[in-house]
Amino acid sequence: MNLENIISKLQPLKSFVTRYAVIIFIVTAASVFGFMTLQISRYSNAEPTSDQIEEKKNSLRQVKLNDEAVQKIEELEDQNINIESLFNNGRANPFE
Repeated sequence: MNLENIISKLQPLKSFVTRYAVIIFIVTAASVFGFMTLQISRYSNAEPTSDQIEEKKNSLRQVKLNDEAVQKIEELEDQNINIESLFNNGRANPFE
């Protein structure tokens, strides 16, 4: 196996690649982008597994309110406090 023998056998491949280099590049690029698009589509439509759902549920904390806090919130809602702004109407409409 000498180097000249290998080079002579690869000469037809070299001429084919140089002749169709642009077409080979376009087909390769289109194939890569098509594959990426299909993978993105597959991953974007994937549903979580039941193990993932259970893991997420277990990681959530439950907020517990004591009765005093609930009563205080209800009292504040019942008072219906209106807060008036200290700014004049020119703040809302600068052309007045």
